[in-house]
Amino acid sequence: MIRRQELRLSLEWRQRCDAPVPGRGPSDAELASLIAQTPLLGRLAQPIEALVADEAGRRRSKRVKTHTVSRPLPAGSAFLVAPGVRCVSPEHLAVQMAPRLTELELIVLLSELMGTYAIAPELEGGMWQRWSAPTTRDMVLAHLDALGSFPGAAKVRRALGRACVNSGSPRETKLSLRLGLNPARGGYGLDVLSMNAPLEVTRIRDRMRAGIRKPDILLRAPADAMRNGRALLGAAVEYDGRDHASEEAHARDAERHNELTAIGIVEYLVTRRQYRDLAYMDGLVDLIRRDLGTPAKRRTHRESERLRRLRLRLYLELERIDGVRWGDHGRGRDRADAEVRDVVPVEAYGIG
Repeated sequence: MIRRQELRLSLEWRQRCDAPVPGRGPSDAELASLIAQTPLLGRLAQPIEALVADEAGRRRSKRVKTHTVSRPLPAGSAFLVAPGVRCVSPEHLAVQMAPRLTELELIVLLSELMGTYAIAPELEGGMWQRWSAPTTRDMVLAHLDALGSFPGAAKVRRALGRACVNSGSPRETKLSLRLGLNPARGGYGLDVLSMNAPLEVTRIRDRMRAGIRKPDILLRAPADAMRNGRALLGAAVEYDGRDHASEEAHARDAERHNELTAIGIVEYLVTRRQYRDLAYMDGLVDLIRRDLGTPAKRRTHRESERLRRLRLRLYLELERIDGVRWGDHGRGRDRADAEVRDVVPVEAYGIG
């Protein structure tokens, strides 16, 4: 429901309402009546999942599946879909799903909820772009505080600190996680400062007027970092999902590169093919570290091999997360299959 374009304004304006949980789930006949009144419900995948307050009120059929909520939800735990129809808020959706997700799946889900994309496999591009994120880290934390002890809440709190904020696509999310997660979790341990945050630059093409660039991922440089005798503010990493960029696209890339260089930001581009090449990514990160002045720790050969296996495992686990099939359904996918078949077309990952 949260990914439906028909509801984008309610979500992007972050409208919320109370969520009174009914004592029982709807019968198939009652659901059919609701669908007749609210056609959007008929376009959802079935079974439709609903919350109920009492175990005795649970129902399960081909059309509806219920989940028990042990106590009332705090104010603002839902948003209005139509008169008499509410959907849990993005903040509570993460909590509700947390018990059946791996930590990494939960991090990816939170990254979408705090990002500006919505996965939509029915669309040709596999996703669509939002103007603003449905929720924020502060809103999720406030909801967790209001919930108190609640199944899944502690898991969301732990995952929240590792989730991306303002990511523009699934692949941006996965690239940022690979770059930023701790080496013990399979990441490179770089300091991700921001994603798609506006930076003021001088637009060379536009008569040297002030303009804005939004790097996919901006890595923080140490306070005293220098490059070519100038202060270095950070390293920008851009994901490019195009296999064969046009001459016009290359020109745009060059303009962006020059404008970022002028304000003290070194830029790197990662293509889809390079993203899938672990040896290339290892080498790229070595270059980024060199530019940032943050060389990797010296490690024994055995330790280096162990960390490399963790990086490979993280890459494979991220590839298995398609944003549609979660939990046991997602983990049942064959890893090799994940390399060649995505529910969300891989081209969508370059949008942002």
